[in-house]
Amino acid sequence: MEYRKEKDGYIVVLEIGDEIIGSLIEFARAESIDGGVFTGIGALGEAEIGFFDLEKKAYRRKTIKMQRELISLNGNFAFDGENPVVHAHVVLGGPDFVCEGGHLFRGIVSVTCEIEFRPKARIDRDLEEKTGLKLWKLN
Repeated sequence: MEYRKEKDGYIVVLEIGDEIIGSLIEFARAESIDGGVFTGIGALGEAEIGFFDLEKKAYRRKTIKMQRELISLNGNFAFDGENPVVHAHVVLGGPDFVCEGGHLFRGIVSVTCEIEFRPKARIDRDLEEKTGLKLWKLN
């Protein structure tokens, strides 16, 4: 992983074998970042994505074990107490030009992952009873 500070944020480049979620947490810790939003593109060799079933209050998960274009990576960085949380969604494209996407649990870079990261003031998450998810808490 390499990154560079810009006037309005950071440019982060992940390399072959880097895991997206863990790398973003490592980067944010190194730069003492308390909150932020990011977007990115690249290619993944392996991914675990999910779809949240509101009725069951649980994620349905799917593991993908072949190279996919990372067409879109969008997410945010926040905290659950003292624990950093990366919440990201992806759209992945396959060799048949069919796309699939959802919540990103894990993504291993196969070529590169180029991310624009914009720091924000501290963002905290707290349990929201209706969904069972830890959502942004703004007060």
